[in-house]
Amino acid sequence: MSEFEGQIWTLQENDKLHLVCTIKQIKKKTQLLNSKGREQSVASDKLGWKLAQTASNTDDWCSCVVSLEQNIRQIQQEIDIELLWETASDGGVGDIEPLTELYFGQSDALSQVALWRALAKNRLYFKRKGAQWEPRLPEQVEELELQRQRELEKQQAQQAADDWLALGLNALNKNSELPVSETALPFVTRLENWLRGDVDKALEEYLEKPANQQNCSLRELVFDLLYQAQRLPADSDRDIMVAGLRAEFSQNVLTVAAQINPWLPKANQTLLTLDFSIDDEETREVDDALGIEANDQGWLIKVAIADPARLIAYGDTLDREAAKRGTTVYLPTQTILMLPEHISCQIASLTAEQPRSVLLVAIQLNAQADVLNVDLQRAAAVVKQRLSYDQADTLLTDGNNETAQKLRQLLEISQLLAQQRKAAGSFSFNRPEYKIEIDNEKKVKVKLLNSQSPSRALVAEMMIQANALAARYAQRHEIPIIYRGQEAPSQPIDAAMLAEPLAFYKVIRLIKPSSLSLHAINHSGLGLACYTQLTSPLRRFADLVMQRQLLAHLAEQPYPYDQEELFKVLAAAEQCSRNARMAENNAKKRWFIFYLQQQNPDAEYEAMVIEPLKIGFKAELLPWGVDTLLMGDKSLSAGQKVQVKIDKLRLKALQIRLKPLK
Repeated sequence: MSEFEGQIWTLQENDKLHLVCTIKQIKKKTQLLNSKGREQSVASDKLGWKLAQTASNTDDWCSCVVSLEQNIRQIQQEIDIELLWETASDGGVGDIEPLTELYFGQSDALSQVALWRALAKNRLYFKRKGAQWEPRLPEQVEELELQRQRELEKQQAQQAADDWLALGLNALNKNSELPVSETALPFVTRLENWLRGDVDKALEEYLEKPANQQNCSLRELVFDLLYQAQRLPADSDRDIMVAGLRAEFSQNVLTVAAQINPWLPKANQTLLTLDFSIDDEETREVDDALGIEANDQGWLIKVAIADPARLIAYGDTLDREAAKRGTTVYLPTQTILMLPEHISCQIASLTAEQPRSVLLVAIQLNAQADVLNVDLQRAAAVVKQRLSYDQADTLLTDGNNETAQKLRQLLEISQLLAQQRKAAGSFSFNRPEYKIEIDNEKKVKVKLLNSQSPSRALVAEMMIQANALAARYAQRHEIPIIYRGQEAPSQPIDAAMLAEPLAFYKVIRLIKPSSLSLHAINHSGLGLACYTQLTSPLRRFADLVMQRQLLAHLAEQPYPYDQEELFKVLAAAEQCSRNARMAENNAKKRWFIFYLQQQNPDAEYEAMVIEPLKIGFKAELLPWGVDTLLMGDKSLSAGQKVQVKIDKLRLKALQIRLKPLK
């Protein structure tokens, strides 16, 4: 054998069939050249069939393989695999040589290579088994064709989605028109369905990267794309749709609610009188009302809580709807109710001068506001009048009638109760709070609420006491409820710390998150040994659940929820509550940015430096307490107040960037 053997063979590699040229054999190995002229070594028994052609040297092989490959391609182009399948379908598994002879009427090496490659490329009518090809059954061919068609349609749909999304992102960046072609329509419809509530994990994964690039959430991205493409009504409420909220109730829920009549006391039933309810002027769901009486022991405080459980049965249509919604959501543009208006704002709301069923927490106090006795009962009551916080504050300051006197008595008692909790370790902050108001022309107004409002402090303290005493009652009577607690902070929080300008930010790092338990646990933040929440059953589903447990005990009936159900219900309700707070905060911040955009661009503001960041400082825009990014040199210090102007407003990122005045 010469140093260059020059014989041309086929070499199979899975579906691929290569042409190779042998150089020499060494024992059971063959040294060869591949089609690119590179040497390699393979086991001799791996070679396929031998071609008639030979090469005299390496250069000859390189030119020879080009010619052979060209001939093979010409033969391959003329092969009709479907025709071969129809002819060979009854023949079972076949070697390539008889299949070649069947199709061409004769068999030669080049035709065999061409047919092999044609079969490997098509794969519809034949499947390979080693070095043989088996015709598929007709039903197998049909199924495979359907699979290929579906895969092709999937690829086309994906390409249409990619193209339209790229077009959409460009349109958002340039605020230009965004047409929806016929090929893009299925993807756009898919976006619409997802925004309305359809579950589509694959779509969410697909949109994650572009959403990150746009520095926004998935829902924000989809809303903006559809709005830019004019696929949403011009008056669509962005806050609601981005939060995934349902502003309207279904017709079925509304029909069920409309069929519920107001509760009326029995003719001989005693009707308790409550002095007043106190709420924001625009509040329609009145959950609570208060009363106070002087007696020989001191004071009898009556905290009455709305009783929607009287109208809504466990597990009925309205109950399931309330469980899904979890909470009422307060947005600048509108309020998304947990229960239909007919229930929450009318027949269950503690409307003045209307008889209502209530859960009454009657608290007997001595003159020093020590709790002597607590009585819980389901009662019939009527509220004498409704007050707004502003009205109550005015009466507390300047009033001289009976209502003003009762308000002052309640305020004095609430202050004593708050002092008791403070002595037990409670702490609180007077954080700035503001409310967004939007008129019909989209003009934004920002109203700063009075954080020192005595009537707000009064109501808050009475609700804390009602919740705490209800928790103690449940503990004493072993009523299964969910208790809320909070571990003690990592270091004591004293008055001096709370008086610092940055008290909130210092304390927030020391306190632990609140927790839920089936057993009474300490709530350090409130200075209470046990605590639950049940004072807002018209607005929070978790409160309605706790109320039901207590009412069942009072009526000596089975508890609606066992411990496992309580945790499931509370977990879902807590998630709804977190989502609602996020939606409220984001919407509030977004409209606040709109408010700043509507101001004089040269307007000056005051900001307080919170802490340094990699770029600039975290700061609060005063007097609203809105978090911002303050640009400036490192000479600024935490707690320092500086005069600033707006540097940049980033609506999508909900970021306000400030710059110090020179």
